[in-house]
Amino acid sequence: MFTKNTQIRLSCNPNCEQFIRTNRSHSDSTTLAKKILSLSSKSKWKRIAAIPLQFNTYHTQRITKVNDFFYMTGVKVIRWPKRYENVTNGFDRDNGEGAGYLFKFDSGGKLIDSIQLGEGVIYHPGGIDYDGEYIWAPVCEYRPQGKSLIYRVDPKTMSKTLMAECDDALGAIAYERDAHILVGMNWGSREFYTWKVIHQQNTSELHAISSQGITNPHYYIDYQDCNYIGSGLMLCGGLNTYKDSIRNSSFRLGGIDVVDMNKFYARLSLPVSEWSDRGAVMTNNPCFVELVNGKLRFYFVPDDDRSVLYTYELE
Repeated sequence: MFTKNTQIRLSCNPNCEQFIRTNRSHSDSTTLAKKILSLSSKSKWKRIAAIPLQFNTYHTQRITKVNDFFYMTGVKVIRWPKRYENVTNGFDRDNGEGAGYLFKFDSGGKLIDSIQLGEGVIYHPGGIDYDGEYIWAPVCEYRPQGKSLIYRVDPKTMSKTLMAECDDALGAIAYERDAHILVGMNWGSREFYTWKVIHQQNTSELHAISSQGITNPHYYIDYQDCNYIGSGLMLCGGLNTYKDSIRNSSFRLGGIDVVDMNKFYARLSLPVSEWSDRGAVMTNNPCFVELVNGKLRFYFVPDDDRSVLYTYELE
């Protein structure tokens, strides 16, 4: 669903081979996927670190990791979107005002670099993923059905390339490294979009595979952040709010799903009953997983502004 054409020609960074291409080899990714699929309701979460981030993260969004550095999106909200009394031009709210950022920080929480993402009313960055060379980042209007921009960012130089425009609000992106398929999720992850990324010499082309969104059949959580874990699968963290009609209250449930990036069904669904020290469900926005010394290591940043990077092992 691009507003222009479905083929976007990009220039390749001539120095890209000087940067380490990937955190994971193919065998590592396969092992990671198998390890995650072996989880069950009996798996135990163990918090091993809680590192305060030494900068204002604003409203935290999504996270990925490249070698020794973390990359996280955040949105500085100047004015929150205001709901209309009646649907206006297909929208239930206005755009609000804000600015989107991509932060680069080290394992100690020190800010290394940051760049601004977005243009005008398109300022809300979403879920990001690393393809072994670049970070892919969507930025959308802060409302359902708004427009989006898709960027590709060099993690070493933090230089950004605008890749495409989309006429739906993309909240997250994941990159299938083996088939070079880009998967986007709209507001609430209710629909998936797919593009084939074709690399040819010094250029890359992005071809839309699905002209219409593919319905997400899973509803217990809305995916916030998705990362490729190998074997054609992505791990998605998210949450949903449930109302108790008897007590007139509500609560948030967090969880992770392992989703097939071709058929878009969950191979594994696992609730996450962990909360931050400030009371946020752990899968509230940024979520990333890697394999360290044979153990699954998860990273979360569930709180805004003065945030903490929580690290867990799960087995």
